[in-house]
Amino acid sequence: MLSFSIGPCRIQAEFTFFALIAFCCIFTGAKGGLACFAAVCIHETAHLAVMGAMGVWPAKVVLSALGCRIETNGQNDLTDRQNIWISLAGPGANWLSFIIAYVLGFDGSAFWGASFALALTHSLPIEPLDGGLALRYFLRGKYAYEKAEQISRVISTILLVPLAILGFSILLRTRYNYSLLALSIYLMLYLVMKWDYTQP
Repeated sequence: MLSFSIGPCRIQAEFTFFALIAFCCIFTGAKGGLACFAAVCIHETAHLAVMGAMGVWPAKVVLSALGCRIETNGQNDLTDRQNIWISLAGPGANWLSFIIAYVLGFDGSAFWGASFALALTHSLPIEPLDGGLALRYFLRGKYAYEKAEQISRVISTILLVPLAILGFSILLRTRYNYSLLALSIYLMLYLVMKWDYTQP
């Protein structure tokens, strides 16, 4: 794990973050790896920009294969609506990058593909992806905390089943592309571990 500070903010880069960049470089070449890194930077910068616009600055940022986890110092508590905007800012920026690249004639480029993949993945309403977090915060505004968590978990589980089947189908068809299946398994493990930790 790489760890350093920028002012009062602590930055931590986990092994999975570097593994993702290496994976992109191996299967798409250096240009593809650079495109993925650029798309990730745009994604995370959008999260931080919206937080800054709301007057909240991170105390800790943890980078992993699924993006970054942002922790505040607790002095500025965010509302559920603010958290929804922060969560959707990342995939929203990637969708915008995808559209701009298409309009400028860069459709088919590595950056265009990376922007689309990141935007689509994090738009899924599955925890801990941005779409899943946004759904959870939305449900908290409609239901009690425990019920909102339960509904969010059920929706995530239901959507993960066809996603895993699709990932397995792609692996059988291509014999090498296991990225979607690996993502599905990771998300399933996350939900199982979260369920265990939240049980009395």
